Amino acid sequence: MAVFGLYDFVWKGAATIWELLGFTIQSGVVEEVLTRAIILRLVWRAFGPWAAFAVSAALFGALHLSNPNATPFAALCIAVEAGIMLGAFYALTGRIWVSIGVHAAWNFTQGYLFGAAVSGTDFGPSLATSTARGGFHPWLTGGAFGPEASVPGLLVGTLVGVGVLWLAWKAGRFTRPVGPEGLEPPTRPL
Repeated sequence: MAVFGLYDFVWKGAATIWELLGFTIQSGVVEEVLTRAIILRLVWRAFGPWAAFAVSAALFGALHLSNPNATPFAALCIAVEAGIMLGAFYALTGRIWVSIGVHAAWNFTQGYLFGAAVSGTDFGPSLATSTARGGFHPWLTGGAFGPEASVPGLLVGTLVGVGVLWLAWKAGRFTRPVGPEGLEPPTRPL
């Protein structure tokens, strides 16, 4: 987004990492256990994978409406880009740790490496500062909510999610329940 002039990016240098690292891991664990390990898994067992993805992604987006600077568009972006992508990683592997790791890495990269707002929140010390340039509509930059609430963020997250969903489908993950007991080792490399 900075390359296309939507964000100003300023390198700041070394910054303390521990508090932010703990916060990104905490948010990844709490949000993924609730929306993927509990909601996605239970709805999948009761109504199938597509209902599970719809319900868990919608809940994931709705939970972010209470964040600072949240808008309905931001919640929709979070639901589609991250809700589907993180659910797809869980469906592919049957392991919640993969979704937790991707979620924490997403927040860490956006907040610590780039210094952008993460779901409307300033995560604290960062190596750089990324701020949306004025004069652009928030749907292009995400505004004060951050890049997650932008069309570019929506496109990137959705493309990754669709790609991982395709891998999960190709591996036969949609024919049995999601979770460790529902997965068998793949017969061919993914």
